[in-house]
Amino acid sequence: MDFVRRWRLWFAISGILLAAGILAIALGRLEFGIDFQGGVQFTAADASRRLGEGELRDQLPPFVRQDAVIQRLGEEGYEVRTPVLNRQQTNQVQRAVQEALGAEVSVTSVSPSFGEQVRDQALQAVAASLLLIVFFITVRYEFAFALAAMAALVHDILMTVGFYAIVGREVNLVTVVAVLTVLGYSLYDTVIIFDRIRENSPSVGYNRRRFDEVINTSIRQVIRRSIYTSVSTLIPITALLVFGRSTLTDFAFALLVGIVAGTYSSIFIASPILSLYKAWRAGKLGSAARAA
Repeated sequence: MDFVRRWRLWFAISGILLAAGILAIALGRLEFGIDFQGGVQFTAADASRRLGEGELRDQLPPFVRQDAVIQRLGEEGYEVRTPVLNRQQTNQVQRAVQEALGAEVSVTSVSPSFGEQVRDQALQAVAASLLLIVFFITVRYEFAFALAAMAALVHDILMTVGFYAIVGREVNLVTVVAVLTVLGYSLYDTVIIFDRIRENSPSVGYNRRRFDEVINTSIRQVIRRSIYTSVSTLIPITALLVFGRSTLTDFAFALLVGIVAGTYSSIFIASPILSLYKAWRAGKLGSAARAA
């Protein structure tokens, strides 16, 4: 397989999936949890009565009945999320959920200002990670490798967030942890390929055809290892997604999408971008030399 010269096909596949995710985000399907937008969360772990979502909604006070988000947690658990409430309203909702389900209900309240602060810190953490990665790869290899790795990581982030929006999962702090984990995993996979490219590259001169063949050869040498590692990692993650509860399934879903996207981007996105950038850079330098 020619991994480099068929870059249009690989980019088209990613483009279609990314466009679907961006469309879902534009349509407002990306749902932020109370960690980011503030609100009150009521959690009942061991409900003695089984109610449907509509039945439980009918038992809530009128002032939150329409805005409440109700979710089942396994067989006996329920989670009710509402906008920000005052203390009296919070107590009313808590009593209503307790009486409806016959269970103890825990309450978690997050103010909008705190949620905004958490959101900003999460974005800062992701941005800082990307900058440190660019610095490390530039020092370890060269800027062309850092640019290709950055493009692959951004691809993985957008793919993970886009699929979250497509399936309507809630974005919370667990999602941020999963995204940072995916960044590390994807970078590990990409660096393995880049290291082999550097080992196989001639020490003097640049020729595009020769460099593209070096990339193809390097990928063929490590692709089996990358696929085996990814499959071995996805087995326990899939089990966690199938048998885990709400928070664990959110984490497992983000890892599942991110690791698949990371493995794909390391092979089919980062390496072709590296080839295209090197060719563009060589053409630019050649034009400048001829002009001089």
